[in-house]
Amino acid sequence: MQPKYTIRPATPQDAPHLAHINITAFEPTPFWRNLFPNLDRTATYPLKLARTLTKLVDGGASHLLVAADPATGRVVGYARWTLPGPSGPPSPSLSLADLPPEHAHLVTTFRRDGDAALPPGTNRTVHRHFWGELDRLKAKYLREGDFVLEFLATLPEAQGQGVASALLRWGLARADACNARVYLEATAEGYPVYRKYGWRDLEVLELDFAALGGRAERQRWVVMMREGPGGESLGGGGGGVGVGVKN
Repeated sequence: MQPKYTIRPATPQDAPHLAHINITAFEPTPFWRNLFPNLDRTATYPLKLARTLTKLVDGGASHLLVAADPATGRVVGYARWTLPGPSGPPSPSLSLADLPPEHAHLVTTFRRDGDAALPPGTNRTVHRHFWGELDRLKAKYLREGDFVLEFLATLPEAQGQGVASALLRWGLARADACNARVYLEATAEGYPVYRKYGWRDLEVLELDFAALGGRAERQRWVVMMREGPGGESLGGGGGGVGVGVKN
């Protein structure tokens, strides 16, 4: 029987679709509303496209996987995994020369400008606080050899159809093969799926956006760890390392 979705490495040609999925999946959340108040997609799309292209070109330990409908080729979801050392296949080797000129320019500008590439109107206080908290939590819980699920999103119309499970299985098979732990920060929407696949709670991150210059609303993320098949305590990793952030 043909698999419902094909899981494959993302390519530069996928990047516009991945930026669209990113925005579509997270635009309805309090975090997005407060990070990008009153900004429409024409303002946020270039940033998301630049970040996606940069992740593809930089490669390294970061692996971008897409879930595509095998009948149509349509990309309906994607995930970004960070794999330690030789735990997984090498990321496809890409350079700026492999990109169309306009996309290469986006990557060059994003690398050069960093946070200055955020669109005008971004709530930079929310941005600094959130990513600072993610770095703090990674330093608290991660240690050498851990896998990280940095990002997973699906199109709304494809939710509940096994897309997330297919993207999870790609990384979990590799983590289990080397008895590695897997770390993530879960939104409320993703939390039940992660529990189903064996993740357990470490702590809760909650942002009060009013205190950060935003609206009178909050959002919670659950910091989670999935143990390797050998199992061990879920305690902090002591002197761990931070290995990236969600986009």
